[in-house]
Amino acid sequence: MNAPHFACFDVETTGLDASRSRVIEIAVVRISVTGDVVGEWTTLVDAGTRNLGRTDIHGIRPEWLDSAPAFRVIAGDLADALAGCVPVAHNADFDIRFLDSEWERSGLGPMGLEALDTLQIARAERLPGRLGLLAEALGVPIGDAHQALDDSRALAGVMAAFLERDTALPPVPIFQRTLLTPKSSGRQRLRPRRGQGPGG
Repeated sequence: MNAPHFACFDVETTGLDASRSRVIEIAVVRISVTGDVVGEWTTLVDAGTRNLGRTDIHGIRPEWLDSAPAFRVIAGDLADALAGCVPVAHNADFDIRFLDSEWERSGLGPMGLEALDTLQIARAERLPGRLGLLAEALGVPIGDAHQALDDSRALAGVMAAFLERDTALPPVPIFQRTLLTPKSSGRQRLRPRRGQGPGG
């Protein structure tokens, strides 16, 4: 597959149903065809609700989202992070459903996002299906699970390992901006890391 970069992305959500639940964190880690990280982007997302679902899993506090941008504000930034790359996600249908729902909810029409699914690739290679176990099997370090940036970094490591092993990859189109894609806002709200306050 001749692609300039791969964009490994992950979302954290308020639940499992994309028609009712919302995206509250997004991250994208871009890697080259040699597996080198060439860029990262992440932000918390104000979903307009204080009911964030399983906070014991994703660890996001409602007050962190008070100063976070809404999805429609950072839609262009997300598109920029993905543009010119082959998108990659683990259990990709889940992430795509949520991003498509947010895109349409923002009045932007269909997003048209397709992605390589490392879960399907792992199954074809008879490797573990869970991202943490897959990363471990491939010798990839993983940070805090269910934090979008850490999961995207682990995913990037998994993808780099697949590239190094010359694993067969299904064809997926490069994501392209369209004339309807909003411009980047430059807005961003980072998740506080451990030991930091809400302004971290």
